[in-house]
Amino acid sequence: MRTVEIEALHDLRTATNDVLEGYREMSERAEPEIQSVIQRLTGMHERHALELDAELLRLRDASLDDSSFQGTVNKVVVILRDWVSDIGHDVLPAVRQGEDSLRNQYKKSLGSLQGSGQTSVVELLTTQCESIGAEILRLPNS
Repeated sequence: MRTVEIEALHDLRTATNDVLEGYREMSERAEPEIQSVIQRLTGMHERHALELDAELLRLRDASLDDSSFQGTVNKVVVILRDWVSDIGHDVLPAVRQGEDSLRNQYKKSLGSLQGSGQTSVVELLTTQCESIGAEILRLPNS
């Protein structure tokens, strides 16, 4: 039987993998001026995915392929956007929106873990959520 903690970890790993699919595609197509932003965010999310994987292994539940249709959608949106225009500063509002959406997923998961007793999971998710928040603040406004 899957616990609330395991469900939350899988949900966040899926959401993180979806974001990574979009960023990896974007990284190949982005103008040099935003390459560093995309690479920084990709690196953070890759670290988070590894940490989520490690926590799932600790809880003995790393069996699912945590990818979704949304990851494919993210990739296709980047490709279509590249066909229409360059991927430059104008993509940053969408990046900010994606990061906000992911942070909201973390907050939702943390809310579901209230009183679960899994302090290591709560601490991990809190730390990751805070690092996403810090990166959102670093994103250029335009």
